[in-house]
Amino acid sequence: MDRLVAIGDIHGCLHTLKDLLRMVSYSSQTDTLVFVGDYIDRGRFSCEVVNMLMKLQQQLGKDKVVCLRGNHEQMAIDAYRHGEYPLWYRNGGRFTEFSFEQNGEDIGNAISWFETLPLVYDTPEIIFCHAGLTYPLLKDNSPDDLLWGRDWIATDTEEREKQVVFGHTPSKTGRAYTVDTGDICIDAACVYGGRLCALVIQDDGNSLCMYVKKNEEDDF
Repeated sequence: MDRLVAIGDIHGCLHTLKDLLRMVSYSSQTDTLVFVGDYIDRGRFSCEVVNMLMKLQQQLGKDKVVCLRGNHEQMAIDAYRHGEYPLWYRNGGRFTEFSFEQNGEDIGNAISWFETLPLVYDTPEIIFCHAGLTYPLLKDNSPDDLLWGRDWIATDTEEREKQVVFGHTPSKTGRAYTVDTGDICIDAACVYGGRLCALVIQDDGNSLCMYVKKNEEDDF
């Protein structure tokens, strides 16, 4: 049975990601992976996570491994292309630089990859993006809304044009949560000691969330 497996914010937690793929019994033959962004920063293995995702895309294709851009990838782009290092460093960017240095790799290759990543994966039933939709119609949302929007979660109850699956605003309980608009946040706060979440959607539309705890190997 074909499945779509959407995975929340990883933030350099390589071993936890591998645990989660084992937990969901990921099959490259039948499953489509959708990563909602924030692969880097704060965690220990940002370089390795990026390399893993890039390799999966190269082996299986971007239609089977969908990698969306998160605000942390955008901060890295803005730092390297426009010198906006203070914001990135305040949000864990130095850990990412250290990870690439430890591996003897040029982070510039990752920055170039980040720049190719789309902001949205739009399916017939679900819109996937990093921060959710600030406004009900996808076309009314700016790139900043898709990468950074958060205030709408506390105030908005209007349904979006489709259900939205997003990350960016970590759960306080270590579980995915549904907001008042009916949309689902799958950032289960892994890097903060929570869990990494996969929303597994079957081809009949049924879905469930699966979780793994942060792997101790991902701690500094």
